[in-house]
Amino acid sequence: MTKHLLSCLLLCCAWSVQAQKLHAVYEYIPSSAATFREHVYFEKGTRIAVRDSVPVASNAGKGNEANDEISSSFSMVLNNGTNYRNIVIQKNDKKSLIETRSLEGKNYLVTDKFPGLVWNTDYSETDSIGKFVCRKATAEYRGTTLIAYYTDEIPVPAGPYKFGGLPGLIVMLHNESANPNYWLLQELNYPYSGNIPVNEKYINSLPKLSLEEYVRKEEAQTEQQMRIMQSKMPVIDGVTVERHKVRGAVEQVYEWEQGKEK
Repeated sequence: MTKHLLSCLLLCCAWSVQAQKLHAVYEYIPSSAATFREHVYFEKGTRIAVRDSVPVASNAGKGNEANDEISSSFSMVLNNGTNYRNIVIQKNDKKSLIETRSLEGKNYLVTDKFPGLVWNTDYSETDSIGKFVCRKATAEYRGTTLIAYYTDEIPVPAGPYKFGGLPGLIVMLHNESANPNYWLLQELNYPYSGNIPVNEKYINSLPKLSLEEYVRKEEAQTEQQMRIMQSKMPVIDGVTVERHKVRGAVEQVYEWEQGKEK
């Protein structure tokens, strides 16, 4: 009887945690020249990440003016090409997810057959990041290694971009690369009582592409632009310019490219 009651209490606690809404704000740093703000929402097993399309000023997050700027970022008009945001939606821990991406001024709904993350949490050391005591975890992901620091003080399996599934909220994450991408938790509202500023009806009305189709289109466009730029450069006898495909994103190698030369 006592064991049964304890099990019920544990299940109720777990359900209560999942039922509470969370809102986290991350600073996303893809390079030393750019910083973006990324809002992450978690409710009933669904995680939504919303990344601003415009880089954040270096003094953002300080003072009242920065708070006003954060508030204004919630007024999203996705069908306006000048106010586009990258949105990732993953529901109920499903491997596949959807995200909005833009190409040549047009928004698309991209389906990603997400390979899933197998986290290694077998690390004994802890580290203090901000006010949280964090534990380390690593995972292999599309040609790179993710290094995450999560806190079980916030027992919500959420994190930035496409990443989550740990026993607690991800506080900091980066990938091993010559030019790593960084995410760092800046603000947290938990539990969160506000709305999630995402128009799913509009998102589902967008023209649809698979991730492979989108990547091929995007890289073909980039290749064309590079050729145009190269054609305008002066030709120097005896000098050959070689170009290699280098992805600055955290995704380095996709599933359909594995075993092929890049």
